[in-house]
Amino acid sequence: MISNLRLKQVLVAASLGLALGTASARDEPMWNPERVSVQSQANVTQDGLRTAIIRGGARRNWTILDEAPGEIKLKQSRNGKHEATVKVAYDATGYQLSYADSYNLNVDLGRQRIHPTYNMWLRNLSADIASEVTLLNLNNK
Repeated sequence: MISNLRLKQVLVAASLGLALGTASARDEPMWNPERVSVQSQANVTQDGLRTAIIRGGARRNWTILDEAPGEIKLKQSRNGKHEATVKVAYDATGYQLSYADSYNLNVDLGRQRIHPTYNMWLRNLSADIASEVTLLNLNNK
């Protein structure tokens, strides 16, 4: 028969193991996309690329947090519980998305790990901007 003390130890160990397993499943390697070149698309200007970035972000409710020449910071928020801010650096030849900040997304910059939702948001943003660049190029022919 298992003593009460031993039963408590087993339950605590099982709970701790479950908690650690759940915590590690809530992060993954942070996706750091390569710079996207638009040089092959002759009709794209820096102003046009700025428009494509803003329109691409708007498709999934990214908001402009800050803007300077050649750089836009976009923010994604879900019910105020999870937030991500990305920097989009751009010029007439291309653009680069990079992590700027986050809230409640389990970021570990040292290990380059983050909640999977961030990677999903960033991949969607990247695809939406690329789509807008293509539309921009088609409309300017």
